[in-house]
Amino acid sequence: MWKFIFAIAILTGTGVPVMATPRYDTPSHSCAAIQSFVAGNRQAILRYPSHDGRMTLYDRYVSQSAQCGPGLYGVRAYVPSADGACPVMNCHSTSELAP
Repeated sequence: MWKFIFAIAILTGTGVPVMATPRYDTPSHSCAAIQSFVAGNRQAILRYPSHDGRMTLYDRYVSQSAQCGPGLYGVRAYVPSADGACPVMNCHSTSELAP
């Protein structure tokens, strides 16, 4: 019996492919390149410096609201790019909609 449970645990643990979310530093790239990167990967973690430059900020951005997942919806956000503020889509919880 233990061999059967162990075999099932091994098969289920290794049968699911793990995909890492790609990361991208935005300030040195054009807005078109950032949007293309997010669209090509369907999601990405975009990194950029804070307004005062002391910290690196990051968040997950998606190409469509459908990539946000259950209980989330897409909201337009802006990240800094080489050619100004770049519009992208960020995910927020639907619980933020209710009071």
